Amino acid sequence: MVRAPRQKPFVTVLAVFVAAWTILWIVLGVVTWHEVRTLHRLSTTVVKSGFAVQQTGNALQGLRAIPFVGGDVARIGRQVTAAGIDARRSGHASASAVDNLATLLGIAIAIVPTVPMLVLLAVTLWLVRRPEPAP
Repeated sequence: MVRAPRQKPFVTVLAVFVAAWTILWIVLGVVTWHEVRTLHRLSTTVVKSGFAVQQTGNALQGLRAIPFVGGDVARIGRQVTAAGIDARRSGHASASAVDNLATLLGIAIAIVPTVPMLVLLAVTLWLVRRPEPAP
């Protein structure tokens, strides 16, 4: 039958180790969440740049009344506007993906290493507190 050492120092050391381990991984999970979340700024920049490109395309389309070249400029303006719209959509989509990734990584890093240690502590405490079987 499996028995855990019944010495109080062993249980205390194990509990302190598990607490430190858990705190460390939770802190690392939060730091990871924060660092990945900073990529959100890049997505915001893409959205702003896409808006500027879209405005540029709209301005170019306004030049269609210029004789001889207006049609070509307007065509290029439509392409530039479309590129700006695509950049804005992509920026919004990446912002959402970055938020999801930050949350998932933060949770995974905080929980995956801590759960086995907490289970180990719980099982050890259960084994230590079990009554001795009668001989």
